[in-house]
Amino acid sequence: MRARLTLSLLLALPATALAVTLGGGGDARPLDPNQTFDFASNPAEAAGAYLATQAEGKLKGIKRVAITNFCVQFVYGKEAQATSSGYWAVYSQTATGAIPGGLDPVKMQAVADAYLDRIEADLRAAGIEIVPYEELATNELYGKFTAKYDTGIRVALRETPAAKGGSIGEAVAYVSPRGRPFAPDCGTISPASTSTFVRMSYPLNAEFLTGSAVIDLGQASAGGKLFEQAKADMQLVEYLRAGESQYQFVGKTGPGARLWLKQSIVPQQNPFTVGAAQKGEATKTTESSAAGTEVTTTRSTETTRSVTFDEALYYDNATKMLEAMHRIFMTKIAPQ
Repeated sequence: MRARLTLSLLLALPATALAVTLGGGGDARPLDPNQTFDFASNPAEAAGAYLATQAEGKLKGIKRVAITNFCVQFVYGKEAQATSSGYWAVYSQTATGAIPGGLDPVKMQAVADAYLDRIEADLRAAGIEIVPYEELATNELYGKFTAKYDTGIRVALRETPAAKGGSIGEAVAYVSPRGRPFAPDCGTISPASTSTFVRMSYPLNAEFLTGSAVIDLGQASAGGKLFEQAKADMQLVEYLRAGESQYQFVGKTGPGARLWLKQSIVPQQNPFTVGAAQKGEATKTTESSAAGTEVTTTRSTETTRSVTFDEALYYDNATKMLEAMHRIFMTKIAPQ
């Protein structure tokens, strides 16, 4: 039996958890689970609602591309926590969600590999030459630069933005197509790294293309205000996350064009079917101060829901969402 990525305790975020700023383009729209995407739609028509660009003019004249630092991120667990307080009461609420049975590393890798296959095939069909990876790997500067990159499947916990009084954490698996080296911030090129990519582009006579994509498992929310009950919620829905799902080019003239999803891609069929809520018994804990002058009461209730998971549909959706995003991006990279 193949090992799977699962959560035993979701999520005690360590002090070293990654801090993530969402919305790579700055204008990613909030997720609307009801705004589903038709995979048969015309990419050029979908671009208006889903695509945002920066320095789009730099896409003109690209003839040769070296693909590096690509990764697909699979979010496989989330926890939302909220706290608030009143006069003598503390309110707390926690909502968690995870992939039932965990993720299959082999199937994740197959999704990532098919993604790169599609990118290369479409670029070649548009007349853009792909630098063979063997040529890239033998570049001395590239070898030194990527020596600190990750390989294989990397697992991490990270925090994402939440309302005041709340915190949201997620467990994510980073998968690189064909197991190639990738940086933890895959898909972006930091200002400190730009000069290195510029220097590498000259002997290769090519533009570098990096990319990232985040396949999320649901929408979490958390927050709490003074004298109001804390609220945390988790809705299981598969989607390709806006903002962080992007392409970025860099070449001889420095940073190039950047393309990203401004609206999340939500498939028409959701692999998660959630059952009715089952409330457990309410518990109450009362604590007094050492002087006995202050009393704090904490009340909590556990609610559980059964989840049915269509694994085949999940990976099929993942493949189709990545292809849909790429085809939308191609309307700018190689317009017809």
